[in-house]
Amino acid sequence: MKAKFRKSLRTAVSFLHRWTGLVLGLVLVLAGLSGSLLAFDHELDGWLNAPMLRNTAGHCAAPLPPSAAARAVQQAWPGATVGAITLPQAPRDSYRVQFKHAETTANEAGVDACTGLLLASRDRDAVTLDRAHLMPLLLRWHMTLLQGKTGREVLGWLALAWVALLLGGIYLAWPRPGHWRRSLSVTRGVSAFRTSYELHRAAGLITALLLLVVAGTGFFMGLPQLGRQLVASVATVPPDARAAALAPLAPGEAEIGWDGAAAKARELSPADATLVMLRRDPARGVYQARMRRADDWQPVGTLRWFIDMRNGARLSGADPLSGTPAQRFLALMFPLHSGSLYGLPTRILTAVLGLLPLLFFVTGVIFWINRRRLQHRGREAAQARARSARQA
Repeated sequence: MKAKFRKSLRTAVSFLHRWTGLVLGLVLVLAGLSGSLLAFDHELDGWLNAPMLRNTAGHCAAPLPPSAAARAVQQAWPGATVGAITLPQAPRDSYRVQFKHAETTANEAGVDACTGLLLASRDRDAVTLDRAHLMPLLLRWHMTLLQGKTGREVLGWLALAWVALLLGGIYLAWPRPGHWRRSLSVTRGVSAFRTSYELHRAAGLITALLLLVVAGTGFFMGLPQLGRQLVASVATVPPDARAAALAPLAPGEAEIGWDGAAAKARELSPADATLVMLRRDPARGVYQARMRRADDWQPVGTLRWFIDMRNGARLSGADPLSGTPAQRFLALMFPLHSGSLYGLPTRILTAVLGLLPLLFFVTGVIFWINRRRLQHRGREAAQARARSARQA
């Protein structure tokens, strides 16, 4: 009875694994390949767009304040609304300014951190594969399938389906006692059918746990509210500091400005923390500052401050690395998924893992095609034997 149940279960899991892989495979391949490139997003974008993202004179020992970057954009596009400023994180990096203006499709500009001169601009939402827009396009594809919030949620559920696909593959590939060495090797000089099967099985068993981490963190990133609720069901999750809000800032009303927000964020943070980004939100009356601690898990920083635009008072803060276990767990999702957790080694590992969906898809399709051919030949042979038996 148990043997019959195991056979039925294996048949069902094999069917689901095969068809889930075939249906979702192409999206997983594209997500994986884009993820491999995004593991080095900053470096690749800087290389492709050095005239915009690197200072003209190279290294800048004493960068101008953030207000200089905002002023350069507003001089180029009078009346532009500057929403966020990313500060230089290396001596040669320029300021990156996010803005909106009715007379241009551009929404991001590079400003020389040494001179305050506008370097170049681009539309991060453009769907084009040229040098200026390639990395932003890959990021949007990887995070939203170019479909905004809906696409992000779809990717969250797709990540959950990937978890199921991986678990099914582990069940099917799990070797019998004493057969591990054979299951983790690929025989040379055999048919494409056997090679594809053995490569698919060996690569899957070796990398399964790492891929489960990538898929699981993808679920939490695609469906952050659901993920937060799941964690809150088993652990204490403090209120989200991003809910901080005041009355909207009226046009012309006095405020502390970009430099005031930067100064306050540095005042609130540990001495070894680096200011990474400032975001201005007049509809909520706050500046948001992102700081990178010396022991941080993310290049963009996990420490956040929410500051009153009018008087510079601290409204709230979020420091997951010093928070509850639940906060630390949730803050771990992005660095685990992106590979930024331990710097270059984990980024390289992430880039390699991003290639595996392509390997699994190609070997899976080859195995499937050859299996169907063998089944077709088997049916033809059975039919021929049946005809011979009738004639005899």
